[in-house]
Amino acid sequence: MITKALIYKVQDYRESSKLLFVLTPQGKYTLVGKGVKNYKNPYHHLADYLNLIELDLTADKSIQTLKGAKLIASFDEIKANYEDLKTISYLTKVIDDVIVNDDILTRFFDLIIKLLEFENKKIAYLTFLIKLTYALGLRMSFNKPNIVGFNIKTGQVVNKGENLKIDLQLKATVHLQIIYYSLEEQKLEPEIQNQLFSFIKAYYNYHLDYKIKQF
Repeated sequence: MITKALIYKVQDYRESSKLLFVLTPQGKYTLVGKGVKNYKNPYHHLADYLNLIELDLTADKSIQTLKGAKLIASFDEIKANYEDLKTISYLTKVIDDVIVNDDILTRFFDLIIKLLEFENKKIAYLTFLIKLTYALGLRMSFNKPNIVGFNIKTGQVVNKGENLKIDLQLKATVHLQIIYYSLEEQKLEPEIQNQLFSFIKAYYNYHLDYKIKQF
């Protein structure tokens, strides 16, 4: 089948080849790029980290040879900016470490590509972490009246009068809810952005025992 794939990790393989770890709408695959280190190889230019390619893929083979490939986008503007590249590398590390269910990628592939196009890559990373909670079964609930904040342990907003710890204050909780449901890039004050990063880092640590890298 012909499908799109995002190269999220690259590893040297033997003398002249590379292993390309890719995301597709069908799941994760490992591609053997035979001879792609040689600049004369037809796939030399596309066998690179963070390239979006189209290729001929056999759906039921987790490891296969790169074939029928062409470059769609290379996200050069990210690669040219050290801070942006570092931030997106944190995002792809989460993909590598946390996403083990191919069904998640069926729903998230297009979103991941959209996030790479965000102007602010830190907001892209934050948005990804917040939205991924739903797919990981760590759904956040905002369905209460008179809210005053959010509680990490319950994964729910806290309303006035409840005897629950407030881990995220009301203003930041409002932005959390917007990001959770919206597909658009949000503009955040630096203070709110930092609060949300600290919150989501604690959320993953509590529910998954996973430590997120924060810039």
